[in-house]
Amino acid sequence: KKWEDVAEFLEKEHYPVVLKPTDSAGSDGVKLCHNIEEAKEHFHHLFEVEAVNGGFNTEVLCQEFLRGKEYVIDQVSRDGVHKTTMVWVYDKRPANNSAFVYFGMVPVPPDSTEAKILVPYARGVLDVLGVENG
Repeated sequence: KKWEDVAEFLEKEHYPVVLKPTDSAGSDGVKLCHNIEEAKEHFHHLFEVEAVNGGFNTEVLCQEFLRGKEYVIDQVSRDGVHKTTMVWVYDKRPANNSAFVYFGMVPVPPDSTEAKILVPYARGVLDVLGVENG
């Protein structure tokens, strides 16, 4: 809500970082910032512009930037038994003055190396979190 709320994090974090409004949708307002000056400018900018959904931003999420592919593991659980329905990888590309825009999701084959690593890991996370149904 205020620069003072995020300044300490952004002063210590390795760059680039991602700033995104919590009140918007899609990739609207999401920016990859390469230094603290750029982060501060974008932070204040997000409170001045109308979001794509017609509202105004009330908070900004500042987070580390992780390089690499972003995966989604769709699962359903019943009585502690987890079933994987699909594994996806996001198709993200630079567009509209943004470093990354979600263009879609691409299925990951179940016999791929990625799926063989991600599925057991995701199931283990569900177990550790105590998810039994959902």
